[in-house]
Amino acid sequence: MKKLDLDFAERGLVFWLYRADLRLWMTGLLACLALLWGWGQWRAVNNDVVRLELERSQLLNRQARLAPRAVVAPRLSAEQFKATDGAIRQLNQPWLPLLETLESTRKGRVALLEVRFDSANARIRGVAEAKNPQEMLRFMAQMKAQPLLTSVELNLHQMSQTDPNKPYRFEFSAYWQPEGTTP
Repeated sequence: MKKLDLDFAERGLVFWLYRADLRLWMTGLLACLALLWGWGQWRAVNNDVVRLELERSQLLNRQARLAPRAVVAPRLSAEQFKATDGAIRQLNQPWLPLLETLESTRKGRVALLEVRFDSANARIRGVAEAKNPQEMLRFMAQMKAQPLLTSVELNLHQMSQTDPNKPYRFEFSAYWQPEGTTP
């Protein structure tokens, strides 16, 4: 006789789970394990993304803190601008040739105390001290002999009464003629 399969119960999930064989159970178990492994990987990647975003924001904050800030120059008034421009012009003068010229004239007992350069007029004004009037006149003659200086003049001279050596203090002026220009 042939086996009859009489089952009056509904064929729902419990029926199919009961009737499933070992291959179906193993496949389901492997699918669950694969889903759990995938979920774990997703969580690990998500944690790494969150950690990297946090490190990136901290790095950007640190760079912003350490980066030099752009300094906005304050607005200058007309007087400040004029004074700044004058100082820049004064610094951009041909100081080295001028000082070399003056150094070549100091061949005696003359001490050069002050040199001012008027860039607008290319005029040099200076203050010096000499041991005696002959040294002062020798210095002025040497300055007149310099090719880069024109119109050398002795403006003021006086003997210092307070100094025990009684030096002659004098002021002079000359016009500066840069090299390559004709008088």
